[in-house]
Amino acid sequence: MQELTRVELMPRDVGGHQPRSIAGTESPRTLDQVRALVRAAAADRCRLYPISTGRNWGMGSAMPVTDDNVVVDLSGMDRIRGIDLEAGFAVIEPGVTQRRLAEALRGSPWMLNVTNSCADTSVVGNALDRGDGTFRSRVHDVAGLEAVLADGSVVTTGGLDPAGRYHGRVAGPDLTPAFVQHNLGIVTAMAIALVPRPEAIGMVYGRMPRHQAAVALDAVASFVRRGNPADGMLRVRELALTPSHGDWTLPAGVDLDSFAVMGPLLGSAAAVELAEELLRKALSEVEGSEELRVMDPAEVKPGDPLHPRALMSQGIPTCLGVRRALGVTSCDRIDDGGLGFLALMPLMPTDARRTARILDALQTAVDAHTTALMAEWNVVGRHQANGVVQIFFDRRSADGPHRAHQLRNDGNCLLRGHGCAIYRSDIDHAAADVWSETSTASLGMLHRLKTALDPEGLLSPGRYGA
Repeated sequence: MQELTRVELMPRDVGGHQPRSIAGTESPRTLDQVRALVRAAAADRCRLYPISTGRNWGMGSAMPVTDDNVVVDLSGMDRIRGIDLEAGFAVIEPGVTQRRLAEALRGSPWMLNVTNSCADTSVVGNALDRGDGTFRSRVHDVAGLEAVLADGSVVTTGGLDPAGRYHGRVAGPDLTPAFVQHNLGIVTAMAIALVPRPEAIGMVYGRMPRHQAAVALDAVASFVRRGNPADGMLRVRELALTPSHGDWTLPAGVDLDSFAVMGPLLGSAAAVELAEELLRKALSEVEGSEELRVMDPAEVKPGDPLHPRALMSQGIPTCLGVRRALGVTSCDRIDDGGLGFLALMPLMPTDARRTARILDALQTAVDAHTTALMAEWNVVGRHQANGVVQIFFDRRSADGPHRAHQLRNDGNCLLRGHGCAIYRSDIDHAAADVWSETSTASLGMLHRLKTALDPEGLLSPGRYGA
């Protein structure tokens, strides 16, 4: 590795996290270049922090966890190595964006499990950090990995072979999950499970009075537990909690008096029709549920406020929603815009009583810090929901960023007090969130694994590491 000049990382971070200094940047474009970079870093005792496209907004953007790392920008590794249209898998590199992969799948029997974020975010990076797609949690999309270890060697997991071909799960231990939310190596390719393009898609959307949020969540979760005959993930979202005073801010157009129930129903026409009937029955006692609509997303026209949702329900990524929310004309401007936000992501219960208590506690914290938030529940399974709490602030305010971070910290503590562990963390809390929720024995095992694979701690120090 050539000698790098130590530079200050400019605080281009929509979340306003603590600035980090970096030792330099590297932009490898091939597996061999990554291996050479890792070997040189080991010889120089230089720490490396890989990013995919750096659009980890609300969690730290492109900044590393600790100071004096060389940031390894993998956005130039943007090859789609292969798509298996028979089995429904794609093998892609970290620089492949949602837009690229979705376009490659256009007209095929498969589609991508797209997220609500920008079309130019990395599929690999988001999946490795347990992001949620439109149809399911993306952790279920991760089928196999190729990774470079700290000694420059290459490992493959889950049935992804050294030639980049995916065979499916093979006999023996599968180490794929060990590389999700950890710092054992630099992931250079991933086998992604695709979503079958269904006969029919019903896009669920309805707004209900804000005081019905806990009851509606309970009803949606009951619908899922009893058996949803269609595929797809439902959300209860856009619930705003605002303080009674102060200079708080939220994205333009937010409805303070209601929340939304939304999500796709995928399958045969009969399955979608039955799912709609059962969902309406589950919500029948919820005030406002009569306004629920289930529509064909292909019929939602551009210019309709629901058009971004309609695109995502068809596996088409879009930047329209995130740009509208943050008031920017280009996603390249998000980290420089005036509206900042932080993301706090807890595992949440779905029963009405516990949800109401949690919302009351969050409201108290919102009032104390005079900072607004929006809450979302992604009903990812029959037992719990992935929560997304977005905390908004004016970056130009003298104390707005500080109040937002204090609300994030207090929110973390009160959620944990209600039994809600954090499932995805930001750069200021990644290590602490792991330590707070992991047993001593498990921490010891993680430490032994990290020490065996990266004895000098050169790869992504502090990132979910023990």
